[in-house]
Amino acid sequence: MSDVEQELASIKALQASLKQRLDDDQAVLQQLAKRLWAQQESEKAKLSRELHDGIGQLLTGLTRRLQALSQQSPELATLHSIADMALHDVRQLSRLMSPTILDDLGLKPALNWLCRNLLEDEAITYESHIDLPADIPKDISILLFRIAQETLVNTVKHSAASTVTLSLGHHHNVIRLDIIDNGKGFDTKQVEPGIGLSSINDRASAFSAQLELISAIGKGTRTTVTVPI
Repeated sequence: MSDVEQELASIKALQASLKQRLDDDQAVLQQLAKRLWAQQESEKAKLSRELHDGIGQLLTGLTRRLQALSQQSPELATLHSIADMALHDVRQLSRLMSPTILDDLGLKPALNWLCRNLLEDEAITYESHIDLPADIPKDISILLFRIAQETLVNTVKHSAASTVTLSLGHHHNVIRLDIIDNGKGFDTKQVEPGIGLSSINDRASAFSAQLELISAIGKGTRTTVTVPI
């Protein structure tokens, strides 16, 4: 082997070694990111329980007391109505922070519940088409639920959409989630991603998922995520 061939072989071996180190470092970073998201979910569950058992119970007692007194005064009736709305909001926040339906019934019922709770009160017509294998890992279910949650919240806040379609299916070892709205859309090159979108992008990367956001002014928005399982 000539000196040039030896040098080329040495360079290729070094490149292969560096690539392996980069792959190993990437795998370690992904595992750390997954642990971080798992810890965040655990903290959300804890806070959800505290909201339900603490503030929720206090508001429940307050609304019952005000309801009993509201017959005596129109002002107390108004206060009862306000307290009841606050109790509803706290319960809703508690459920969204840690949806027990995801653990109890699985991803399909949880996504249908999410659409119903976020979209029905906004007069947004929605369709959901969900076809999933029965053995989805829990962390993948949480990932897809959180991406759907953030996407639908953004739809309600910013899109002015009247219809939303959520589709979730699988092919071989890949799950694909599509959320499409007919809202006003936006120029993806001109709008900086907010904290929520950046967060789900980071979370998707930790699971080797591909997140794609397609939108144009006047043409609605399509969010697609593909996850290997």
